[in-house]
Amino acid sequence: MRNLIMRTLELEQRSEAWRQWRLQGITATESGVILGQNPYTTPWRLWCEKTGRAEPEDLSGNPLVRFGIRHEEHVRQLFELKHSEVLFPTCAEFDEDPIFRASFDGLTSALEPVEIKCPSDATLRSVRSEGLCSEACALYSIQLQHQLMVSGAKRGWLIFFDPVADDILEFQLVRDELLIQELRQKGREFWEKYLVADKEPPKDPQRDIFVPKTEDEISRWCHNAADYRLIDQQIVELQRQIDELNATKKYYRDNLISMMGSFKYADFAGIALTQRCSRGSVDYKKLLATKGIGENEINAYRNQPSKSWLVRLTDSPMPLGFNDADMKASIDAVDVAEAMWF
Repeated sequence: MRNLIMRTLELEQRSEAWRQWRLQGITATESGVILGQNPYTTPWRLWCEKTGRAEPEDLSGNPLVRFGIRHEEHVRQLFELKHSEVLFPTCAEFDEDPIFRASFDGLTSALEPVEIKCPSDATLRSVRSEGLCSEACALYSIQLQHQLMVSGAKRGWLIFFDPVADDILEFQLVRDELLIQELRQKGREFWEKYLVADKEPPKDPQRDIFVPKTEDEISRWCHNAADYRLIDQQIVELQRQIDELNATKKYYRDNLISMMGSFKYADFAGIALTQRCSRGSVDYKKLLATKGIGENEINAYRNQPSKSWLVRLTDSPMPLGFNDADMKASIDAVDVAEAMWF
């Protein structure tokens, strides 16, 4: 099927062929990433995934994703009954620039896109109270505008499923030509400047991972990492011994306490034992809620935040989900005295 704006394809959504097709273009979800408006993915991470340097995050086990897939057809039917329409799930490419692609949850008979969302309870409450100003609507509106670009339609629907009411909350959005122009410009720029040229885009230090670049940086990092792992192994062994000694110490302490009966204090043969009693802790969260004190009032008394570092030992020299051959070769080229990963 073909019209003046888009070319539709016979693709089963979520199939392997569909995934490969998405990799070869810019999808509605990715437009928000390229604009820097997606809270879950950055342009750099998107570049890594589309160039094969990293695997896309596997969301198949995510409860919300599974819930959405399971209820998508039912939500489609709710919309169809409400609007006397028949929705057609469709994959299509923008005729004017086929790198722009869309997987429509449904197209009306007038080729108007309908985007279905099955959000969490918190997101649904936010959408109900804030409407199009909510974070969810702001994010998904970009996705819908991309679909309007591909389909050529003048309007589309963003709908949220309420499983408790078994109903939909819908928003009708009209075509935003200025935003669509920005999507096309920024999308084409990202495609040519970074994907076609295979050039790394700038990273976001707050969201992207640090990876040492120069030979000297890689060598220093690998040697420090190897030494850290070695020290950590020694600490683990020492901690095991300490835990065993503490368990034995507790055994003897309990023996002494059992001999004291109802006495609260003992001092004999180099051991002094004193029973101490402390008052129970206060459930401040419950107290504040009872007094009607909200988060904004609490923040007025909050101290400055502190920073700390969480260090985890991993089973692979590569970042989680990455399979960049050049990155792996740079790590393998470093000679460390101890095996780093096993």
